[in-house]
Amino acid sequence: MSTVATDQAILWAYRHLYRAGIRAVRHARPARFELRDILRDAFRTSSSPNFNLRRVQNTIKFLENARNYQGFEHRILKNLLRLQYWKGKPLDKRLKHSLRDSNTAAAVESRRQIWHQYRATLTMLNESLDICLTI
Repeated sequence: MSTVATDQAILWAYRHLYRAGIRAVRHARPARFELRDILRDAFRTSSSPNFNLRRVQNTIKFLENARNYQGFEHRILKNLLRLQYWKGKPLDKRLKHSLRDSNTAAAVESRRQIWHQYRATLTMLNESLDICLTI
């Protein structure tokens, strides 16, 4: 394949990733919507030179393994989608009340570092497995 991705190849990648992802989450209600939103955002914001067909094919295999086995891949996918779901939800009133005292500068910085570490871990997972999971 050429270095520049064609529109047809990008459309193929989107459809196959979405189909494999829907099967992997077994059409579960919040997970399928989060998967759809992640894919839409990734394909709308990413440029054609960043498109890597090998990574897309490896990600499809990863999603197929998540569908077929209740193992490592399934747990990673499930946790990624749960984090995406709860990341967009407002805090519960009880949780806000308990966090009121933890809004010090150190607590805010700690929460910021947690998300930074999470993104770094996901990046290293993508590099080691040669896949393209995003959140």
